[in-house]
Amino acid sequence: MATILLITGCSGTALFAINSLALTGQYDVETNISYGEHATNKLDIYVPELDKTPDRVKHYPVVIFFYGGCWGGCKTYPKEHYRFVAQALTSNNTIVVIPDYRLYPDVRFPQIMDDARIATNWVKNHIHEYGGNPDQLFLTGHSAGAHLAAMLTLNEDYLQPEAYRSIRGFVGLAGPYDFLPFTENYQKEVFGPPERYSESQPVNYVDGNEPPLLLLYGTEDDSVKPHNINNLEEKVRQSGGNVKTFRYAGLDHAGILAALSIPLRDRHPVWSDIKAFVQETIAQP
Repeated sequence: MATILLITGCSGTALFAINSLALTGQYDVETNISYGEHATNKLDIYVPELDKTPDRVKHYPVVIFFYGGCWGGCKTYPKEHYRFVAQALTSNNTIVVIPDYRLYPDVRFPQIMDDARIATNWVKNHIHEYGGNPDQLFLTGHSAGAHLAAMLTLNEDYLQPEAYRSIRGFVGLAGPYDFLPFTENYQKEVFGPPERYSESQPVNYVDGNEPPLLLLYGTEDDSVKPHNINNLEEKVRQSGGNVKTFRYAGLDHAGILAALSIPLRDRHPVWSDIKAFVQETIAQP
């Protein structure tokens, strides 16, 4: 029980413990690949170990995962700390891409979207070199990372047209999608000035034509309020879009991500729900 409590806290020590277990995962990883001009613009690519062919003839679906951390307004851990996420998702025969990106105060909105946009466009153009299917991309994130992924999914102006057409679905874990009024001072700086606050809200870009959405939320989350998930779900349904929502009793803001780790995966169906969503979405014509 003590180990589980440590893990669900998602401190640096907890992430190290989770990742030490993920090292046994069946994947290959290529690290620190440049996707942009800034020093932070590096990403890691995790490929299922099943692919042993020299020319990587397999074409796996691709999950791009953006980690959270208050857009830089609170403690943020870089991509190396999320190996356990990659281990979970590659076990579903998907390639996983985890980029680092610039944070506040170095960037503010809308510039804070630039690295997420550039990374996704890079994946579209290069993932075939690693055995990925460039026409089967899934945008995924936790917390502030889910916000970035949701903005890319719902506002098609960010991505190259070819890249946007390749987005097959979105998976958001505890994402803020409709979080006005701001409750933290740093949020006012990140998303200001006030007349532009509404531009940062993913819910405002729903039109019913977006790729399918999977919204995941823990009922014990006291960081992201439930109206974020409720309002986005309702807006998509009213617009005639495709959305599935799962709410997990007993999981908090960090716990919903930790539920992807090996010691917790059987306690909550977060991993199996993501797996089913990806498989079902790919199966659709």
